[in-house]
Amino acid sequence: IVDTFIECKVDGVIATNTTLDRDSVAGLEHANEAGGLSGSVLTQKSQLLTEKLIKRLPSDIPVMGVGGIDSASAARDRLASGAKLIQVYSALIYQGPQLIKSILRAL
Repeated sequence: IVDTFIECKVDGVIATNTTLDRDSVAGLEHANEAGGLSGSVLTQKSQLLTEKLIKRLPSDIPVMGVGGIDSASAARDRLASGAKLIQVYSALIYQGPQLIKSILRAL
């Protein structure tokens, strides 16, 4: 996939979004419902994928860290791994605008 990004001269990569993997919610009441999972169940997987992409992509292709960024710590980790931008969505819905203030203070 990384070679395709390079061949197609993409301007940037968003890593990641939702997952269909249900391992992290196995045994929970609604674990078998259809659709993608978002939020903190993605934090670790998204962090790992972001790190892999950053290591393999040329430095002129920026990576946006997305998925499971639900705290200042998660935001810091994603940026420390080399993401040029981050996106906060699900956690913003549940925690409200104070999450953004918390992240900005920590950075």
